[in-house]
Amino acid sequence: MKLSVITPTHNRMLLLEQLLQSLEQQTYLDFEVVIAVDGSSDGTLTMLEAYKRRQTLQLEILVLQQGGQARARNTAIRHATGEILVFADDDLIFADDVLARHAAFHEVFQQSIAIAAVQYPNGKIEFPKNPHWVNFTGMNTSLPRQAALEQHGFDESLSGYGGEDLEFALRLEKAGLKIRRLPDTLAFHSGEHTRNPAKAHSAGYQAVKIAIKYGDAVALQLGVHPSLLLAKRTVLNPLGDAILGTRADYAFERAYLEGARVAWKELKNQID
Repeated sequence: MKLSVITPTHNRMLLLEQLLQSLEQQTYLDFEVVIAVDGSSDGTLTMLEAYKRRQTLQLEILVLQQGGQARARNTAIRHATGEILVFADDDLIFADDVLARHAAFHEVFQQSIAIAAVQYPNGKIEFPKNPHWVNFTGMNTSLPRQAALEQHGFDESLSGYGGEDLEFALRLEKAGLKIRRLPDTLAFHSGEHTRNPAKAHSAGYQAVKIAIKYGDAVALQLGVHPSLLLAKRTVLNPLGDAILGTRADYAFERAYLEGARVAWKELKNQID
């Protein structure tokens, strides 16, 4: 079973090189690496061309004008030749048995999505106990390429940070794919892991775009249903902290809710 590792990248040459080094150490050998270089200007392309000359990896390099993660991933998916897509963000480092475990998973579970663990520099490990579409990311996950093609890949209209992973997984789940845990399959997140309020604001905005498309149940799952926003914003604002005795460090959550509020206001015409 051939795997295709799908990696979009933008100006993260040093991090990407660490991912490639970890892929060179994989115990499973039937795989290719498809990298969509999304408008990089930091020497990424030169580094990748040097890797390709070394022939230590089956490497496909796609050079794009910057157009965002969804477009980059879709381009890589179309060029992939493997039966199974393994999504690896450019700031991951795979343990040497990760691809072997993804391959073994798909030999057993047909029409399934694998979600495996990611460990951050602070030691925290993300590995949901009961995964479903809201847990899908481009980090250490895999699924059949044919299923991705049948769903036409990621929604490129979700162009800001956050959202395209979730919406893609939601469509796949609705199409009948089962989302399952893949244990003992660890990737290390080597990039900076901060709860960035700007990214949170964008994620809240994108969540509302998904909610408008799919309805109230999805809005509730994403925490952006209008009936929830007022209560959440009251609890998470500084005055709410003082009244209720809650923790004051909620900048990420507040930014997510503010992004959702702005989206409902700006996108109201799509509902009326």
